[in-house]
Amino acid sequence: MSNGNQEIDNLIGSILGLAGAFLKSLAKGIWRGLRKLNTLKKVLWFLPSLLLPVGAVLGKDILFSLFPQEMPGYIRQIVYFSLLVFPLLLLWALGQSGKRDNYEDRFAEIAFKGKDGKYPVFCGKSKEGRKIILLFQSTIPLSDWKASRERLETALDCNIYKIENGKNKRLVKLTTLPSDYQIPAMVEWKEEYLNNKRGVLSVGISAIHKVQFDLNRVPHVLVAGETGSGKSVILRCLLWQMILQGARVYMIDFKGGVEFGKQYEKYGEVITQRERALEVFEFLVKENDYRLRIFRDLEVKNLDEYNRKTRQNLSRIGVFTDELAEMLDKKGIAKEEKALYEQIEGRLSTLARLSRATGINLFMGVQRPDANVLTGQIKNNIPVRISGRFADKTASEIVLGNTDAVNLPDIKGRFLYKVGNETIEFQSFFFDDEKMLREVYIEQGDMLTEVPVYGYMSEKANTGKGQPERKAGEEADKKRTFSPRKEKTQVIRELQGNTQEDYLADLDQKELEAKIRQMDEEDLNLNFGDF
Repeated sequence: MSNGNQEIDNLIGSILGLAGAFLKSLAKGIWRGLRKLNTLKKVLWFLPSLLLPVGAVLGKDILFSLFPQEMPGYIRQIVYFSLLVFPLLLLWALGQSGKRDNYEDRFAEIAFKGKDGKYPVFCGKSKEGRKIILLFQSTIPLSDWKASRERLETALDCNIYKIENGKNKRLVKLTTLPSDYQIPAMVEWKEEYLNNKRGVLSVGISAIHKVQFDLNRVPHVLVAGETGSGKSVILRCLLWQMILQGARVYMIDFKGGVEFGKQYEKYGEVITQRERALEVFEFLVKENDYRLRIFRDLEVKNLDEYNRKTRQNLSRIGVFTDELAEMLDKKGIAKEEKALYEQIEGRLSTLARLSRATGINLFMGVQRPDANVLTGQIKNNIPVRISGRFADKTASEIVLGNTDAVNLPDIKGRFLYKVGNETIEFQSFFFDDEKMLREVYIEQGDMLTEVPVYGYMSEKANTGKGQPERKAGEEADKKRTFSPRKEKTQVIRELQGNTQEDYLADLDQKELEAKIRQMDEEDLNLNFGDF
């Protein structure tokens, strides 16, 4: 082949390549334009453009008669062809309008590209209230997007609230907020934040939503934070909401009642002795077993469904522990006391595994998360994790499963909230005991088993007189002892044809645990609610 022919072939190849690139760019622009027609207003704006090609085809002769006689024929054909493709040109122009954002240049600044060397391709933008949704086509794994969140926020000049896949693995959806929008540094608790639905509790405000969770879906809560972070304030705020929703509450405070002071004793029992804590946990395990058996026989999934079906008012129960390490840390204790610690840990672990449906909810605070205290058996059954700022990555990993708590701003009351795979930054409510606590007159629900009378110290904690020492106010404590209503107990036994002891005797724990795990898989979802 001669050099001349080779040059002609190269020229033709170049022309075809340029034509192909042009058509590809044109097609991408039209496709981006179509994706931007994502509202009724935009569609209605675009529809009139479709009348031009229809009118040009139907009135071709009339159209040509409008042109001056001296106009060259090829110009008439260009005008006619332009009218035919006008909607496509309009879509292309609409698609090209997004290029003013220069996203490719921004990604190039931080060298954010896939293994194929390509940067994410901008596919569209939409707005939902304060949120701005950005869509990108990319071969970069979602995990890399999440790991590069801070660099992306700097490059795109925004706050990234959520990173997730779109309709396929290559489509990445960023939920963002303007960079000048900030989470408030102080949010005082108001009772207007109280949810009317029992079991739905609020902990604070994120950049977009009020952060809340449903105890019917996520039954247990872990709050971790260093001294002064606001961990105890969150626990007291959640406790107050449970009280206002008519729940029965137990407060475990082995610091001598410092965190849950005397003013809280009017709302529930404040437990300061391990022996009494074990008694309460044993009672709750027994109550939980009985509830599970009845729920299964009545084919109900949770406490609310049981109350609706039976028209009863079975009580939700909240157990609040301000410092888990004080209750479970066995380092340095005498051998004779170790058994007590292990029994408490065993009962706590049982409730963490089995009380998802029964309305017995654990709220545990911990200052320094440690694997010896926060065992895998307990931690793996706590779906809601709330963490304040930690200086080291290990503590953050134990609580959240990631190191995000290390980068949390050093703001009092600023926490991270995690359920499932999402970690959300929020400002917790400031709850002032002096202002918020008040007399309440709310009917508490019933129990299926009799609550042991409290107001007594354990035999081991007596004064050596041979009998447990009774605390002051014993008669008042007796009045606060809750027993099931006679008519309610009778109704339950008629429904089941069995006694409480019979249920506990033939209870199949493995079957119950398998059923609960199945319900957890079905129900565990994120739901932050609207603010």
